[in-house]
Amino acid sequence: MQVGNAVTNDHTDYAGMFESWWNHGLISDATYRQLEAACVHGSIEHTSPPCDAAYDAAAAEQGRIDPYSLYTPTCNQASPSTAAMKNRRLKGRYVSMLG
Repeated sequence: MQVGNAVTNDHTDYAGMFESWWNHGLISDATYRQLEAACVHGSIEHTSPPCDAAYDAAAAEQGRIDPYSLYTPTCNQASPSTAAMKNRRLKGRYVSMLG
């Protein structure tokens, strides 16, 4: 068993995250299908170019909305939290804002 930044299961982590984004209206039907096709059966640690492209499309559709805090207003001034949101994507995958 790994401890630290390990995930429980790549498949269920991806599927749950994409479904949450889609169910909350953060991504379009087409992007959801693209994520499902390109990423769900892949590795979070070693993403494929099609999966990276799907993530980029999802990030563009989400804009400045924090998917971990949907009802928090966006910040109009530069702050450490704004910088954290810009860096939420790491090596083709989203990382937790919690740490």
